[in-house]
Amino acid sequence: MGAPRLNSVLENEAQVVRGRSIASRERLATFAMQGKLFALVDPYFENFSFEPSRRLELRDTDPQFFEMIAWDRVTYEPPRLVQVPIEGLSLILDGLSTERWGIFVVSRFSLSDLADHMQRFVIARGPDENPYFLRFHDASVLGVLLNTWTDDAIAKFFGPIDAFGLPDLETMDIRLHESPLGSRSRRNVRPEACLLDLERTQLEACTAAIEQDLIKVIYWHLRNYHAKAIQHLNRAQLEARIAISVERGRSYGFQTISDLAGFSALMFELAPNFDEHPSFRRILLDSETLPELKLRRLSQQISEKDWREALDHYDRLFWRRK
Repeated sequence: MGAPRLNSVLENEAQVVRGRSIASRERLATFAMQGKLFALVDPYFENFSFEPSRRLELRDTDPQFFEMIAWDRVTYEPPRLVQVPIEGLSLILDGLSTERWGIFVVSRFSLSDLADHMQRFVIARGPDENPYFLRFHDASVLGVLLNTWTDDAIAKFFGPIDAFGLPDLETMDIRLHESPLGSRSRRNVRPEACLLDLERTQLEACTAAIEQDLIKVIYWHLRNYHAKAIQHLNRAQLEARIAISVERGRSYGFQTISDLAGFSALMFELAPNFDEHPSFRRILLDSETLPELKLRRLSQQISEKDWREALDHYDRLFWRRK
């Protein structure tokens, strides 16, 4: 299939996706105008820090589990709950195709009431009876939990919340999961009653869902910002190669979405084996350089000559052997 024909297909797919999203976007806009739309946003995304907002706390949970945690070694950062203004809705929705930023929350209650409720679930009990930080602001995680928790656990988790809006990275739509409580709510549940259990099968399903969404995020990043380099690949081919690039990126210590997306982009734009060049490899394997600084070091320290050499040594059989 030639590039012009492929571009036409992609445009048609985009039109279908936009059509599917209209209904959800209109409902979200209505909620925003009514003051009922909130978002749990990963702390990494400062550009979505609308006001009013409140960072969820780590303290309001089961007292016994709180004491079990070595807080001096905790690096987990809980999400920020923000009220989404109508003028800020498009900013969040436009980030669907390139980020895993968080989830929407629909409620008739105040931001303060919602934050007090939701921070009681930041810590859960794992299959080994130990505390686990629960990343329920990740749509891939919450989607699994809402489909596998008991009815009682789901009712406790919803409480004063009317619906959760989970970004679907396959369709670029918002899937609304409405509360099973209807107009009823549980506002003042004791912290120890909010300690929800996580089964090993749930954790495994969450891990798989996170990995699948990571591939989708990088897929859309490449389609949006590196279209020319990957225009000859269909979706299945591109996602298979992204999985390979993610595994290769992790071997150098990359963990964040942005770093893995950046490393993948270099494999597609420059050469899939660019990291075999001595200059690139020296920086990527430098144990004294933090992983989040390595891509910046590549742009700052690699000479034009080395970039050309890496391109000249493009291994055209690389993907075929993987």
